[in-house]
Amino acid sequence: MRNYTLLFVIISFFLFSSCSKDIDDRIIGSWQLENAWKQKLFNRDYFQTGYENGIFTFSENGNATYIDGSDTLTGYWRSDRQNRRYYNSGSGEWETRYLWYLHISLVNFQQNKRLEWEFDDFHFRNDWRTIRAEQYWYSNDRVYEFRRR
Repeated sequence: MRNYTLLFVIISFFLFSSCSKDIDDRIIGSWQLENAWKQKLFNRDYFQTGYENGIFTFSENGNATYIDGSDTLTGYWRSDRQNRRYYNSGSGEWETRYLWYLHISLVNFQQNKRLEWEFDDFHFRNDWRTIRAEQYWYSNDRVYEFRRR
């Protein structure tokens, strides 16, 4: 029985570490923010972030850029899987589960611009062509959808 337990632990380690790498590999590339909204109980309240016209590029080494015409911000991106406790506004209860967080930190000191986005969870949709990133707020969640370019 011990051999099976050890084998299970080894296989689980490789599965989870390969999944993490797979997620990081899939985010590498160019993306455009298509939609952003506050999730309401029965509808969506769309809003403009000011970053819809440019392209976000996430590099393999963790560097990131945002370019919109002559406007360029540079910085980094990070993602990882974490066990998080969050408030489920649908059930009204606190829950714990594994989520993929995404952190984007970009700056242009000459233009005095800074973009700091922390997403509590993100996942891919439409055959890996769309990223749906979410910020959980008490009954006022924000959702951002990026399309691969």
